[in-house]
Amino acid sequence: MRVLMVSWRGPDHPNAGGAELYTLRVLARLARRGHGVTWLCEHHGQGPQDLRDGVRLLSAGSWTGVALAAWRLLRQRPHPFDVVVDQINVAGFLTPLHSPVPIVALAHQTATGIWPYDGPWWLRRLGPEVERWGLRVYRDVPLVTVSRTTLAELRAHGLRGWADIAYNGLDAPVAGAPSWPKEPVPTLVFLARLGAAAKRLDHALAVHALLRRELPAARLWVVGRGRPVLPVPAGVTYFPNVSDGRRDELLGRAWLLVATSVREGWGRMVLEAAAAATPSAVYATPGLAEAAAAVEGLTAAESPPALAELALGLLRDPESLHSRGRRARDLARRFSWERAVDVWEAALERASRSREA
Repeated sequence: MRVLMVSWRGPDHPNAGGAELYTLRVLARLARRGHGVTWLCEHHGQGPQDLRDGVRLLSAGSWTGVALAAWRLLRQRPHPFDVVVDQINVAGFLTPLHSPVPIVALAHQTATGIWPYDGPWWLRRLGPEVERWGLRVYRDVPLVTVSRTTLAELRAHGLRGWADIAYNGLDAPVAGAPSWPKEPVPTLVFLARLGAAAKRLDHALAVHALLRRELPAARLWVVGRGRPVLPVPAGVTYFPNVSDGRRDELLGRAWLLVATSVREGWGRMVLEAAAAATPSAVYATPGLAEAAAAVEGLTAAESPPALAELALGLLRDPESLHSRGRRARDLARRFSWERAVDVWEAALERASRSREA
């Protein structure tokens, strides 16, 4: 099968995150299974045509260039693709209006609630309407998404096509990570793209400050891509742009992961921490709550005092906490990229058959 994936960001985009990692992992495995896979995205880092893990990677300048390039690719005769995957990140590529081949929409999350945190003022005001009207184009398009939470939100927006859920998997080094020795003092870890306001690093810093009133030795490790823009309080250490191996070690040595995002498509950091035998205490926000429930994580109301109270109770009983982490590791290993690609392969074949019908 010949598959075209269109998305705004590619794997080398400076703001690439979990969505781009997910995309590359899925496409690479589809390629290994013998499918012809092309990924069109905005130009950042890679050349105008590149090969990445068996995936033909095309880039086309700015976001307007990507949209025009997608239109041109889909107007070629004979059709070079059997199915197109239109990745919706706030807005999609409106392929239902012009694609001559079947479409599957991929949505990691909706942007509901994120608008007050990112972008210029005009986008914060217009964004919800842009998203709402843009999603209408996909009303009857088949869907693949990454969580029950996102699927429910898309249904609430009126999308009614058939749908499948392909959960995130674990990379091999994470899935087979050694049992790292835990730090001798209570240690929290926060893992996110640094500088993304919707991740609310300031809330995690506030949780740590509250904890230190009761546990003065408590530490917080802040790990992620990018550069932190907030100050470094006592007991906090930043680890920006570390290797995957170093990230996994930090996750494994920590006692507890805290996550304070406004929302996530799934909450991949919760899964990665669990794979390293570290449980999570997170805000009960969309995506995060679902991921935490899958791997022995706990949720708190959306405020630093509530999360600090939850974390304090866990940190005061390290034996029980570390036992929870071991159970989380066993649960996390149920998630694999091969299972995700099984879902994707079936969805793409089902969509392709719709043209034949």
